[in-house]
Amino acid sequence: MKPGSKGWKNFMAKLYGIGAAVVILGALFKIMHWPGAGPMLVVGLGAEAIIFIFSAFEPIHEDPNWELVYPELALGNDENFDPSELQVGRGRGGNQGSGITGELDAMLEDAKIDSALLERLGEGMKALGDNAAQLKGVTSAAAATDSYVDSLQSASNTVSKLSESYERASVAISGMTSSTEEGQSFGEQMQKVSKNLSALNNVYELQLKGSSSHLEATEKFQGQVTEMMSNLSDSVQDTKLYKENMSMLAKNLTDLNNVYGNMLKAMTISK
Repeated sequence: MKPGSKGWKNFMAKLYGIGAAVVILGALFKIMHWPGAGPMLVVGLGAEAIIFIFSAFEPIHEDPNWELVYPELALGNDENFDPSELQVGRGRGGNQGSGITGELDAMLEDAKIDSALLERLGEGMKALGDNAAQLKGVTSAAAATDSYVDSLQSASNTVSKLSESYERASVAISGMTSSTEEGQSFGEQMQKVSKNLSALNNVYELQLKGSSSHLEATEKFQGQVTEMMSNLSDSVQDTKLYKENMSMLAKNLTDLNNVYGNMLKAMTISK
């Protein structure tokens, strides 16, 4: 593959693109401190070095010889160059008769074309332009006529559609008139349904009030039961205390009875 050939240029274009991608990936791994950043950076810099090596074999770009296309570029290097010499009809260092203007004058003389003929030609072109403008007006009028015809056709279609709509409206009104009795029957049925719903609503309200009263009575009964249980608990405590006092009284009476018994025994012995 020879440097400068089409295959070489295609290869270098792919090498530049793929190599630049590898270099950017290596730099990205290094900047983000991702695992394998060191090897990726080495691969990226290696790819960049390979790109530079291959680019050294590319041929030097040669500019085309623009002086062949633009002769004034070559004349501009001359110290004695006069820009007025580049005007049409005057060659550099040439005679007046040998210029482009001289050749053009000779051709016009051979064709017998003078200023009067050119003036008549200009007047004819002007008249042609005026006629073209008038023709444009005629074309506009024809277009306006076509537009007017289209508008009339559209209006006719609109009137036809309006007539059809009127007929459909008449049919609909007739249907509405014939269905008046059915609408009245439907209204009566709806009134009955409304009355039934009102009665059912009253029943639900009464039931709700009864439920509320029952709930209040239940809460009151529960409060009374709670109070009774509290009183029973207090009575149990009082009964327990009464039992303890009665036990102590019985014990004291037993002790007192023993004392009296001993006293009686002592008095009997002394007699």
